[in-house]
Amino acid sequence: MLTIPVTLENEMLASVDTDEQVYSATKFIQLVSTQWWRRQLYGKCEIVAVSPGLIPQTGLLRGSNFQMPADHPDAKTVPEGAQSVLRAFTRDDLPEDPEQLFLTSWGEWWPKDVYGLALDKNLQEKWSPSQEAIEREEGVTP
Repeated sequence: MLTIPVTLENEMLASVDTDEQVYSATKFIQLVSTQWWRRQLYGKCEIVAVSPGLIPQTGLLRGSNFQMPADHPDAKTVPEGAQSVLRAFTRDDLPEDPEQLFLTSWGEWWPKDVYGLALDKNLQEKWSPSQEAIEREEGVTP
């Protein structure tokens, strides 16, 4: 499990095998990026991060030692996970605090303290560079 953002860059190196640590790191980066987009698009549209739930059939943790049986109480099927995502489009109970944007597969809004590290603006900027920054880094624009 990812615990220290300082190790995040090393976790994402191409030479690292796909494992539970990389899975956790990519989920964290997605949440950091969601917060970045929330700031960029504030007042223009609503940004929501949604967990489809623990779905053993996706095979996402195939490189890890973690195995979840399909009959585990928290396991969801692929269609159930898809429904979790689709429900987010019709929610009318968005929290007043725009930083509280993570919707669980149970339909609950997680409090910010659960994902407090994702609120770090420096991490948001590092892992969600602008189009201009990407083009500059790749030498597409001067």
